Amino acid sequence: MVAEDGQAVQGRFSDLYTVVYALIDDAKRDHRLVKLHKGSHGSDNPHPVVQDVGAYFFLEKKGIFAFVHHAMGAAGARLDALVAYDSACRPRIATREVFGLLAECSRRDGETVEDFTRWVVSRQHDLGRYRGGSSGFDDEAGSFAAAHFRSTGVPASPREVLVFCGGAKGGMMAMLGAVMCRHEGEKVHRMSGRVLAPVGYYQSLRILPPIVGGTIDVAASLDGPDVQAWLADTARECGRVIYAPLVNNVDGNVLTESRARGIAAAVLEHNRRHPGNPAYVLGDDVYAGSYLAPGASTRPIGSIRGDELGSPDLGNMSDWVLSVVTPSKTYALPTSRIAFAHTGNKALRSAVAHYRTMLSYGRVPQGDELTAAAAICLTPQQWIDRWNRTYAQRVDRLCTRLQAINENLGMDAFRLTRPDGGWYAALRIHHGLFADPRVRSSVHALAVCLNCGRERRDTGLALLPGELSGYRVTPGSPDYILRASVAVGDDDLDEFTHRLADLGALLRSPARPAAITHALDRARAVVHDLDTIVETA
Repeated sequence: MVAEDGQAVQGRFSDLYTVVYALIDDAKRDHRLVKLHKGSHGSDNPHPVVQDVGAYFFLEKKGIFAFVHHAMGAAGARLDALVAYDSACRPRIATREVFGLLAECSRRDGETVEDFTRWVVSRQHDLGRYRGGSSGFDDEAGSFAAAHFRSTGVPASPREVLVFCGGAKGGMMAMLGAVMCRHEGEKVHRMSGRVLAPVGYYQSLRILPPIVGGTIDVAASLDGPDVQAWLADTARECGRVIYAPLVNNVDGNVLTESRARGIAAAVLEHNRRHPGNPAYVLGDDVYAGSYLAPGASTRPIGSIRGDELGSPDLGNMSDWVLSVVTPSKTYALPTSRIAFAHTGNKALRSAVAHYRTMLSYGRVPQGDELTAAAAICLTPQQWIDRWNRTYAQRVDRLCTRLQAINENLGMDAFRLTRPDGGWYAALRIHHGLFADPRVRSSVHALAVCLNCGRERRDTGLALLPGELSGYRVTPGSPDYILRASVAVGDDDLDEFTHRLADLGALLRSPARPAAITHALDRARAVVHDLDTIVETA
């Protein structure tokens, strides 16, 4: 089959994800944008201990437990060195606890604790050695990850942990392949799988199901009744996955214990009644610990047990959930591109591991694997708490600035949804500010934000439109929603509110129609069928 443009391969793409980033990239060429669309942590680097672990590995080619001995100046291999480190450095997860998990899984019959400790602390893995699907330290990294999962209530053992390249998307993609595909002989058959996600889901999730033949359905809040109704409506379909993020990507809404229990009850009861066509759950726990609201109560979906719901015979959610965590968000190490995943379901774990290999997400570099585990477990809680307080203060500051802008404009033009977790907030723009039928979606509103300054260099705001995460502008919900990050410097936030005030003043002036025309013409020059793409996305 030859493409319409005469090329052998497709060179242009019309999916909404690609379109949005094309608009932002185009605006970057002519404007110094204030970039509040990015997902990076507010810290330029992770906690120094993470960098120290990486430096030690590349110098000595040894793992985290060897690093702990080195950091304490311990001679030989001694468990009391771990206890001393935990007391002095206050890691979020005690290294002595992690070592116990490693020993339970890896110590050989008849091997003394002293001999095992000596081996763990002294072993090296040269960078030039090629060792199957393992980095050589996967047992160590997996033990740290298992300890982290346990700290959140997920009943993990090191042998149940999978390590992925490609970050969270690597784990998600492998799971979708496992649930929505069948590999028979040399052929892979894609099935018509479905994902149920809450409005505000992780924007990159939308590009993954189509790769394996799946689609995304959206629920307003993703609670027990939503899940129960969806499972009934899709009863004849196979390959169903429910995406349950601990923190919503757009508005910072958290998975409360009551909502998690409702989802779990619906899934466990359905799977008991329909063992031949169960539903699985993708637990996105990447933002675990990034809580801004005082007393925010969350519960990872993989931690719910049947006995909590009054029916021990229902089993545990960990048997149907793939829980995923990375060091990229709460722990400020996005460059590692490593994810750790857990499921108590042996068949699901085997299938996910298979597609991990097929997609080449299993060849994990040693340094990345170890620093990722160190970031998640060795980062002190007080460092995390300090950043959470910083984000909360920036949200307060931004809300105060928006109120002042609205007072100057004489209308409630801009509102911020305060996040309970993470560092993204939904900026809601009143439809009356644009008062133009051509601005029919948040994508069109983004185009105006990007290009409202015409030829002026120091103009433009980069955010992500709500449509990427399941929002729709409708007569009943007419506001435009753009995701903004508060994980930026104070200077960037100040410049953001300054430019937002200018945008508001422009759109309240007689120059509004011309400004909107210019911005939309620029956007359509980049994406010719912009309106059609947005309407059909």
